[in-house]
Amino acid sequence: MARLAAHGKYLLDGAQKFYLRGVSYGPFAANSRGERYPEPERAAADFALMNRLGANLIRLYVPPPPWMVEEAQKAGLRMMLGIPWPFHMAFLDSPDMMREIRDTIRKTVLDTREFGETIAAYSIGNEIRSDIVRWHGPRAVSRFLAELRDLGKQIDPGALFTYSNYPSAEYLDLSFLDFISFNVYLHREEDFRRYLTHLMGQAGELPLVLSETGMDTVREGEDHQAELLSWQCRAAFELGLSGFIVFAFTDEWHTGGAEITDWAFGLTRRDRSPKLAFDAVAKVFGDNLPPPLAAAPKATVVVAAYNAASTLGECLSSIRELNYPDYETIVIDDGSTDSTSEIASRAGVRAIRIEHNGLAAARNAGVGAASNESEIVAFIDADARADRDWLYHLVETIERRDAAAAAGPNFAPAPSSARATAMAAAPGLPREVRAGDDRLAQLCGCNMAITKAALLKVGGFDPMFTTAGDDVDLSWRLAASAETLAYAPGAVVIHERRATLSAYLRQQRGYGAAEGLLLRKYPLRIAGQDGIYAGPSWIGSIFGGARVYYGAFGRGLFQTVYSAGSSHADLPLTIQWVGLSLIFLVLGEFNRLLGVLGAGGIALSMLAAAAAAASAPLPRAHRGPAARIYLWIVNLLGPAVRSLARERVKWRFEPATAGGDYNGPVKLNDQVEFAMSDGAVRIDSATILAAIREALVRRGVAVAETDGFQSYDLEIVVAPMIRVPINALLQSDGSIALLWRLRSAPRRALIAAAITLLVLLAAGSSVREGIGGVICAAIAVGLLAIDRARRIPAIIKVCAAEVAGSLGISMAKRSEGET
Repeated sequence: MARLAAHGKYLLDGAQKFYLRGVSYGPFAANSRGERYPEPERAAADFALMNRLGANLIRLYVPPPPWMVEEAQKAGLRMMLGIPWPFHMAFLDSPDMMREIRDTIRKTVLDTREFGETIAAYSIGNEIRSDIVRWHGPRAVSRFLAELRDLGKQIDPGALFTYSNYPSAEYLDLSFLDFISFNVYLHREEDFRRYLTHLMGQAGELPLVLSETGMDTVREGEDHQAELLSWQCRAAFELGLSGFIVFAFTDEWHTGGAEITDWAFGLTRRDRSPKLAFDAVAKVFGDNLPPPLAAAPKATVVVAAYNAASTLGECLSSIRELNYPDYETIVIDDGSTDSTSEIASRAGVRAIRIEHNGLAAARNAGVGAASNESEIVAFIDADARADRDWLYHLVETIERRDAAAAAGPNFAPAPSSARATAMAAAPGLPREVRAGDDRLAQLCGCNMAITKAALLKVGGFDPMFTTAGDDVDLSWRLAASAETLAYAPGAVVIHERRATLSAYLRQQRGYGAAEGLLLRKYPLRIAGQDGIYAGPSWIGSIFGGARVYYGAFGRGLFQTVYSAGSSHADLPLTIQWVGLSLIFLVLGEFNRLLGVLGAGGIALSMLAAAAAAASAPLPRAHRGPAARIYLWIVNLLGPAVRSLARERVKWRFEPATAGGDYNGPVKLNDQVEFAMSDGAVRIDSATILAAIREALVRRGVAVAETDGFQSYDLEIVVAPMIRVPINALLQSDGSIALLWRLRSAPRRALIAAAITLLVLLAAGSSVREGIGGVICAAIAVGLLAIDRARRIPAIIKVCAAEVAGSLGISMAKRSEGET
């Protein structure tokens, strides 16, 4: 029996995953020695019965005597050792009580550290009441618990420390622990699975253990208890929890100075005769974990690789060890110039080399190469390593939720330097985006699985996205077709972060460019929360804070944290803010106040980056000033580079759009017609509009679709103040006409003019100078908008001709002057 270790989302015994399969034990009435446990003979018999159950852990609420630890060792049982102290009282209000608590932690760990291999973990507390947490404040309670954990670590550095929380105080920050423990009593399977999925996400990179659950057979009956614990136990391990502890082993229970006789949560009765639930739990505990799938459809794992020789080998090694019965691996070499293909071939997987066309095209090639029998296609990046149960959890989630796709978290490797620490905590890294407890708004391409049927339904990945954004675009299209995107928190990959600042900035530039492409396809939905891998504002939590749901009178059963931060808090880090500040700084030569505004804007950018770096959670081993300074630089440069790339793509027409191949007359308000001649394939307007939109987007035009509430079918966003709506009309002769008109948004223009005028007046300009400045700005913006707008009709007509050719229909001819 070796000491357990916490690594990533799981507990390890050596190199193998270790699942805690436990029961709570006691406290009992004092035995003949005054100990709050049974006589040694009774305890030994109980431990033998636990072995029969398949348990490997006993959860205790008071420290055990040495003889009991030795009996557990003989039985091959580990212990989660609870350290009791008055956590039901306002302990932070009493310095004496705080000192006594510290002494209790210190003494318990000192007295038991010799049994290190048997003690799986110390629990430094259990369910501090939510009203007490509310009174002291979550931060103060978390700091004190962290202090207790540090006290224990100083005495026994190799021990694991946890704290058993419960839903009414879920918002406590427990990130300093070795693993998170939660006591959860939910009796509906849907609620139970959804809440544990939520907790898995909240736990981040730490393992999660269900430290208490059960049912009272006095009120619910033994049949109901057996049914409940059977599906609860299976569900916990299917979701990826690292442990499941039943409350309790026996109905015998003594607490508060009294024997408890009106509750009966035990798997065994007071005389230790097993209940029905004993066998139900034993069936899950005795099987392989996580539990085997009822059905395991064949899956294909696709690795899109471009010049990935340095990381591909480890990626394929991890895939080779997957705990899944039926899968194949395909590497798509996207025109690499290094030894990527050779590494894939040596690994014994199927390697397909294609011309370098980008990430989306490579993933499509992988889908096309998947065997006909494969029902699910999973994707992992070439610089990522899969957990052994990665594919299991993705497929299990898809099958159970009847979802089109599932995705899990990706974590950085353990950092070895200050720079690696900063890179792991940098803003804007790839991640899945949650839309609820167990749903996703965005998949993350480095860790996702999609049913082949769903991929075919939406047409696969869009090849327009060559470096990033294809996963987000696919997510939005799947969601628009009413498909479920499920969160699989147990499906973990370790994803390498960029090793240098320049590599990180290249990555952010690629993400920004992809966000610009997304704007072309979805110009009305792009906002701070809808960018690639959108998440909480990088510094919004600092300026906006977070709100805790306490419930009426602080009695909420499920009290969680809700972000109150705004994405606008990131404004000082964007290129627009930095650029405007620099312009004001230059104009300071002519107007001192403008110079002050510019200097203040730059200073605020630097302070915002510093605040983000100072608040970022970093590993305790690398929290020195070097990591923070590096992270400050990353926060200062990353968002600016990303937003610059986004804006460049967002408002830039591709070179091919400068007039195209159309040489006919061009009007700002015009139309084209698609003729439906005899014998031609009948094409409906929806098909034509979809094809027109795709053609426009590929020419660099931002095009919005209607959601049914707009008067248009498509709308081209020329500039913030200029729109071009397009409508399809069915003509009496069966032809389809596309009409468009130029439309301005004067309210936007007036708001922009007012803001500009206020800024100039605040800078000390006279009213005449301010109005003149507004006029000059309006002329400059107007000229740019007109330059863009005048090219739109020609682009529409070029695209219409292309669509007509691709659909096999003809363009209707109109006589001169006809409209």
